[in-house]
Amino acid sequence: MKKRILIFTLVALLGLNAAFSFPANVAAKTSADFEDLKDLDAATKAKFDALISAGIFDGVSDTTFGLKDEMNRAQFAKVAALIYGLKVDASETTSSFKDVRADDPANGYALPYIEAVKAAGITDGYGEGIYNPAGKVTKEQLATFLIRGLGEDAEAKATLGVNDTTVSPWAKGYVALALELKLLPNGADGKFGGQTNATRDLLLTGAYEAKQQYVPIGKVSIVEAKQVGVKKINVTFNKAVDSTKAGLSVTKAEGAQIDWAADKRSATLIFAKNLEEGSYVITLSGLDAADIDKSTATVSVTAERVTKIEFLTTSDTLPSSSRVPIQFRAINQFGETVQDFIGFSLYLSVAAFTDSTSSTPTTFTVFADTSWSSTGEKFDIEVTDLVSGVTATRTYIVGDPEVVPPVVSTPRVVAKPTASVSSGAVTVGTSVSLINATQGATIYYTTDGNAPSPTNGTIYSSPITISNAMTIKAIAVKSGMTNSEVMSVSYTIAQVQVATPTAIQTDSNGSVLVTLSTTTSDATIYYTTDGIHDPTTNPQTDPYTVMYNGPISVPTGYTIKAIAVKTGMANSNIMTEQITVVPTPVLSANSLAYIGESNISGRSLLKLTFSKNVDPTSAADGNYIVFAQGGMNIQPVIVHSATWGGIDHENEVTLEVDSLASIAPGTYVSVQVDNVKTTDLSETIGNGHNNTGYTVPEAD
Repeated sequence: MKKRILIFTLVALLGLNAAFSFPANVAAKTSADFEDLKDLDAATKAKFDALISAGIFDGVSDTTFGLKDEMNRAQFAKVAALIYGLKVDASETTSSFKDVRADDPANGYALPYIEAVKAAGITDGYGEGIYNPAGKVTKEQLATFLIRGLGEDAEAKATLGVNDTTVSPWAKGYVALALELKLLPNGADGKFGGQTNATRDLLLTGAYEAKQQYVPIGKVSIVEAKQVGVKKINVTFNKAVDSTKAGLSVTKAEGAQIDWAADKRSATLIFAKNLEEGSYVITLSGLDAADIDKSTATVSVTAERVTKIEFLTTSDTLPSSSRVPIQFRAINQFGETVQDFIGFSLYLSVAAFTDSTSSTPTTFTVFADTSWSSTGEKFDIEVTDLVSGVTATRTYIVGDPEVVPPVVSTPRVVAKPTASVSSGAVTVGTSVSLINATQGATIYYTTDGNAPSPTNGTIYSSPITISNAMTIKAIAVKSGMTNSEVMSVSYTIAQVQVATPTAIQTDSNGSVLVTLSTTTSDATIYYTTDGIHDPTTNPQTDPYTVMYNGPISVPTGYTIKAIAVKTGMANSNIMTEQITVVPTPVLSANSLAYIGESNISGRSLLKLTFSKNVDPTSAADGNYIVFAQGGMNIQPVIVHSATWGGIDHENEVTLEVDSLASIAPGTYVSVQVDNVKTTDLSETIGNGHNNTGYTVPEAD
């Protein structure tokens, strides 16, 4: 898929009725502030937190976010205007739509945005002279909007679309792409629910996902470079960078590791040594010069300095002992622990000593001798960095003498046996060896599920052969030692997998005929053709899956997925294959359209378009059967005449039928054609190519 370019900002998308901001003295909210967000999973909460804490989105009240509140067309107009950067005249108070008024307390704010989207040709309204600002925006409309915002309008139109009856035909490609890009989800029933109303949670999560794929238009520039650690410099860019090509170099320092952020908009240079104080120049390289605007940035580096000393021994009371460890560490200006902190002075009001083996590169340990102090007596420790002068002081109280538990001698335990093959599915004949790390130990095992012991079990002497499902339990025993724990491994017999189906595509009478097969005899093949859903083995409950019974006709460009199954064997892998064969064109009925009422009362005119020019005589004398189907109700429509289209319309026939003017929206009108021939009489329209129709649209 080509690079996606998002043509809007997230603030614009979510800035519905008001712009949200927080005063400097008011803490930004998070999902924790809203009762209806507390049960969200962690990943979803992170998305909400990112937008709520930034002040981009707020709740409908102080304690309620309004997850399932719906978005209306007025709000949608504002979003559209802001996304597309349309010219909005905020002073405009008169609308071209009669139901949009500036004094409307609920939706009047949107008047200039509605006029802007109309002027841009984004919408002509809900009906003649009506916009319906309080009407809701459907889920499929939101999917379309997000896809267009990503610059994928053409790709959506070229996509086959979802096989989902809940989605309108015009939106199927947009919904398929929105699902593929994970902008919006299907419902719990596996359907998209395209004509249901969009809610605030879908708007927020959809916009969040779209934002992650946002790539600004223009060249790459280094926005900023700054020191973020004694060995780290962070570089940020104005847009995502191709990290497979890009490189970063630094003056006065070498050997930096480049750690790219997940969104490729920033990178951290990590050096092996502490950076010396001074000015460094960062240079971007590796990309085409035509793709780079600003390739360098200067960063001022400061040497490491101690800003804080922390005591890691947090208890206020320490035992009375000749060796009481007290740990501390130093923190630098970047919040990092100072490595090898040695330039300090140390004062204790009791005897103390150090032991170099007890300190680490990040911590220092001093041992206080409190054995001479009384219980309850206090003593002080003070640590001062000799360079920065930062000082930390801590007072401790001497507690009771340290109690050292007596050493109790316990018998050694024999090592637990291990199996050479882990639990799971294995093939018949697999050999399992039992191993024990204790030299001289004897292993006893069982295969009947009972616990092994020296009196119940077989002494292990050679590998165990797996011939059926079984559990091996084993124990190791040695004189003078405690018996080992019981080892248990379970095995099942792995099923042989059915061979993956293969597909053969052939050009057959104007369509692509696909033959599916598998080398596993007596296997059953199931398939789907929408390119999205994987086939299951239960077509009775899965509307997308069909059981294969012979060659099937599949349009070019479709993707077929197939799986083969057989009782007693593991299901095959799923075959996925795109139909690439382009069939030889044949005479077919391409489209049917309502073109108006006849001049004869009670009759309508339909235009039938063929793929090739047709013979005038056969066109007039052909057989035409027309039906109108609304739900489960199918009604025949009488055809009174068929008229050839004439010069420049040789592939058209006008059908005069009983009036369809009052037919209900959503009704499907179809025609079946027979006995029509091409102009040269060489080809007669055949089955599989002689049906077409149209759906009566909703009134504008």
